[in-house]
Amino acid sequence: MSPNTHNTAHQFIGSWSLISWSVTAPDRAVTFPYGEDAVGRIMYQPEGKMVACLMRRQRTRFAAGNRHEATPTECIAAYREYVSYFGSFTVQESDGTVTHHVEGATFSNWIGTDLVRNFIFQGNTLTLSLVAPNGSAHQLIWERQSAKSG
Repeated sequence: MSPNTHNTAHQFIGSWSLISWSVTAPDRAVTFPYGEDAVGRIMYQPEGKMVACLMRRQRTRFAAGNRHEATPTECIAAYREYVSYFGSFTVQESDGTVTHHVEGATFSNWIGTDLVRNFIFQGNTLTLSLVAPNGSAHQLIWERQSAKSG
């Protein structure tokens, strides 16, 4: 790892809160997968591990107090309103990308895969972006959390 790559990787370290997640379709229509007020957290550790969790702010509540008693409809809503994954990460500074090597995820097809994201640091924000197979452009803007607020 070059000294610059190490410095760039160090910029990721810490806890980040989701500011926005927007998707621009090929026809330029903009949507917000979990609403305009979605919440999330992504954390990067110095040891090269990471975790990401994103969800709709106003999630559908379960009728029962036990998640094992959820109805099929409640389970579908819960799955569609939340996504998370964890694993390790590597930074490809020359490409401007970070790769999340997925070890576990709510979407099981991601397990054992690499999720490559373009990155830009600007002030106290980190923007991660990608173009999905269907041509839609995802942009996730994260704000660094201080040790006191994180």
